[in-house]
Amino acid sequence: MNQANSSPQPETLKCPNCGAEVEFQRGAEAARCQYCGSSVVVPEDLRPHNTNAVVLDLGTMLNQVQATNPLAESRIQTRQRRGSRLGCVLIAGFILFMIAVTVVLPLTMASNAINSIQVPQIPAAGLEPTHQPAREPTRAPTAVPTPAFAHITSQFGSQGMGAGQFDNAHAGGIDGAGRVYVGEYTGGRIQVFDSAGKFINQFFVGDQHTDLLGFAVDRKGVVYVADGADITRYDGSTGKALGVLKYSGGPGFGELALAPDGGLYAMWYERRNGIFTSVEGAREDLVHFDNGGKVVKVIKGVISSMTDNVELDNALAVDGRGNVYLAASFEAAIFKFDANGKFITRLGSSGEGSSQFGSLGAIAVDGQGRLFVVDSSDVKVLKPDGSLLDRIQVSGAARSLTFDDTGKLLVVTDDGVVKYQVNQK
Repeated sequence: MNQANSSPQPETLKCPNCGAEVEFQRGAEAARCQYCGSSVVVPEDLRPHNTNAVVLDLGTMLNQVQATNPLAESRIQTRQRRGSRLGCVLIAGFILFMIAVTVVLPLTMASNAINSIQVPQIPAAGLEPTHQPAREPTRAPTAVPTPAFAHITSQFGSQGMGAGQFDNAHAGGIDGAGRVYVGEYTGGRIQVFDSAGKFINQFFVGDQHTDLLGFAVDRKGVVYVADGADITRYDGSTGKALGVLKYSGGPGFGELALAPDGGLYAMWYERRNGIFTSVEGAREDLVHFDNGGKVVKVIKGVISSMTDNVELDNALAVDGRGNVYLAASFEAAIFKFDANGKFITRLGSSGEGSSQFGSLGAIAVDGQGRLFVVDSSDVKVLKPDGSLLDRIQVSGAARSLTFDDTGKLLVVTDDGVVKYQVNQK
């Protein structure tokens, strides 16, 4: 039989259900089993699925056409070339498809996932960022000033001779009701104000030549005044004299300080006026009176006995535990004693360092044991160990320091009276 008229020979495979031989034509996708009637799928390897089969069929067709029609030869060759090209195109397309599925698609999905993460864009130097959403400008944080160690809560007074005015204000004190007492250095005038600084009254002690060297006020409003001779008590509301404190050493009292129990500490000088080159005939004693005015202890030569130097100006302060602080101006140091008069320590020295003094003046102690000391008109604040904590700059020269029951610091200056709220930390 001619090859052009021959039919493809059937092939066989086994039925997966009954095992019988099933005939099928090459190229068919399925066949039916004659024994069990099942539909059997022809395996892929028995199907024509490559371009070689297409080229082979085109070659067979070309032979058939050449045998019957020579004029069709060129057309068949053209189709054969197109079929070869088609096969190449199909193979190339299949390869590209697999690349797209196995490589490009996962990369695309990963890229989309990465792009979904918003990362802030940082423009190159000198270039403006593009396609960025508008943002509100970031404001720089407002600087918060460091709170001052002490700030003024009130002040009153001015230079002059009238009520509420001062001529050389030198000393101050506060009673239990918060009334403020201010004494002038010469002339013996003492003025009384309420806690807000409103003038109440005034009275005089001694005469116009009286020097006010020591001054203290107790909680009941009794005013203690030392004028270089005796210590005299006065009723602060009327100015009436209440008597003189007796001391066997005689007159010679200067600086004063009240203790929490109502007792009084006073500096007594054997000799204060004149020029001294040694401690011979010039001694300073610390005298302790109880709240009834009786002498309970005397420390003779309280400073000079330790330094062998004359000491004639000594400011006093007493803390809540009864410890006594003596600011010795000649030594430029603070000497601390316990309530029994036992020496504890010495703080500071002469100089310009943070814990040194140039010109020591008044002294006070707050409820935390911090020392407030006048040094060259301003106020130095020291920790209990004597190290510098802060400074308070005062308008005018500070002369006297006193704390009230609320912890406010009362400073008497040449210009008037100033109250400070002190930082408790």
